[in-house]
Amino acid sequence: MKNVVFISLLIFCFFITHISFGAVTSIGEINVDGETKGIVPASSTVTLLVTLVIDRSQAVTGEEIMIIEITMPPGFQTEVPDFKHILRDRGELGAKVETSGGSVLRVVLNEPIIDFQNSIYEIAFDCRTPNNVGEKTFRARLRNTEDSPIGEYIRAGPADGKPNNDNFTLQVIPNVPPAPVTGFTATSDTTGENNVTLRWEKSTDLDVNGYVIYRDDDVQIDVEQRESTTFLDVNVPSGNHTYQITAFKTKILQSERSPIQTVNVSEDTAPPKPPNAIRIVVSGEGIVVYWEPSVSRDVSKYRIMFGSADSETLNPLPNNEISAEKTSNGTSANTSIELRFVDNRQLSTGSFTYAIVAIDEAENESAPAQKRLRIFDKPYPNPFTPLSPDPDFNTIVFPARTIDDAEGEFSVLLYNLNGVLIKSLIAELGETELKWDGKNENGEIVESGIYIYQLQIGESFKTGTIILAK
Repeated sequence: MKNVVFISLLIFCFFITHISFGAVTSIGEINVDGETKGIVPASSTVTLLVTLVIDRSQAVTGEEIMIIEITMPPGFQTEVPDFKHILRDRGELGAKVETSGGSVLRVVLNEPIIDFQNSIYEIAFDCRTPNNVGEKTFRARLRNTEDSPIGEYIRAGPADGKPNNDNFTLQVIPNVPPAPVTGFTATSDTTGENNVTLRWEKSTDLDVNGYVIYRDDDVQIDVEQRESTTFLDVNVPSGNHTYQITAFKTKILQSERSPIQTVNVSEDTAPPKPPNAIRIVVSGEGIVVYWEPSVSRDVSKYRIMFGSADSETLNPLPNNEISAEKTSNGTSANTSIELRFVDNRQLSTGSFTYAIVAIDEAENESAPAQKRLRIFDKPYPNPFTPLSPDPDFNTIVFPARTIDDAEGEFSVLLYNLNGVLIKSLIAELGETELKWDGKNENGEIVESGIYIYQLQIGESFKTGTIILAK
C-alpha cells in the first residue's frame, strides 16, 4: 500500500512539474527604444521593446507558441494601433494584436511556432506611462494554440545582448526636465589635429544619466555618463562649427540647450602616433606580423612595408592596408589588443625588415614602427648571450628549414658536452621554428660553453653545436 501511495505521489509531482513549468525555457527584458537605463518619465508616451530568448529545443506537444502576452503594471496603457512589430531573429512575423483594458497586450501569431529552434523575439509598441512614479514590473507569458499558458511567466535576463536594462522592471520618474548645463566651452585643437575639446560642469541632479552634445544641429553625440565633464570630438570637418549641450534623464526628458559655442577647426595636418609592440611569428600559415594599435584616435588604417635589412628602402607589400577597425582575420580591433597581417610568401634566408605605418583619415602617415626578421637554415645567432638586453641576441632560434623536405613532429634536444640532456623543445602544430633562452628544465640559465643540439623532424634529424656566452 505504501509503495502504491509513493508511486502515485511521484506521478502527481511529475505531472504538476511539467504542467507548471513545461519544457520551453525563456528569458526576457524590457527597454525603452533608444534608452539603456530602464527609466521613463511619468505622463508621457514611449516606445517599449520587449526582447525574449525562447528555447524550444525540448518542447513537447501542447507547447506550440501561438500567443505572446504582456501584462503591464497599473497606469501603463497601450492600444491596438500602438503596436509596431514582432520580430523573430530580426525577421518580421505576421500577427494580429489584442488588448484587454489597455493593460494587457496579446500578440497573436498568424502561424504557431512549432519548430525546435532557439530564437530571439522582439516586440515593439507605444505605451502611455502612469502619473505616479516608482518601480513598475511587467510580466510576459507564452500561450499555446488552445490559449493555455506554456509554463510560468518568463523570467528576467539579458536577452538582447546589449548593455542595458536586463529585466522586466522600469523606473518611472517625475516628468520634470533637468536644469541646463553650465560652464560649457568648445576649444579647437592647436597642434594640427582637427579635434574639438568640449568641457562643462557636472549636473548636480541625481536623476541625470548623461549629456547630449549637438554639433551644427545635425550631429548628435550621446555621452551616457552623469560624471562626465569632457568630451573630445575627433575628426571634425574643417571650418566653423557650433556646439550646444543638454543634460538628460531620458532622451525625451532633456534640459534646455546651453548657449551656442562657435569654433573654427583647421585641416588635419598632424601625423598619428606609430603603432606599438610589433612582433613576428613564423608559422605554417606564413609570416605573421602582430602589432598593437596606435594611441591616436583618428587612425583609419595601417600600411605594412617590407625590405631587406641592409636596404634603406621599404616597399608596401601586396594587399598591404589593414583597416583600423578590422584585423586581417576579420575580427574587430576593439575586441583584441593586437592587429595582424599574414605574409604568405616563402622568403629565402637572410635578414629582413617589416614596418607598420599608421594612417589617419586625412592620409597623414606616422613614422614607421619596425621589426627585424632573420631567416636562416641553421641555428642563429651563434654564439648567443641569454643575459643580453637585445632580443636579437639573447635567444637562439632553431629553424625547421635546417632539414629540407622533412615532415612530422618538430623538436630540438639540447645536451652538454658530457652528453647530459639539459633541455627539450617541442614545436606546436604549425610552428616552423623553436627558440631557446639558455635555461634548463629547472628554469636556470646554464653555464657558458659549447652545447650540442639534435634537431629532428619526423624520422629525419641533424646535429650540431652552439655556443652560449654569458
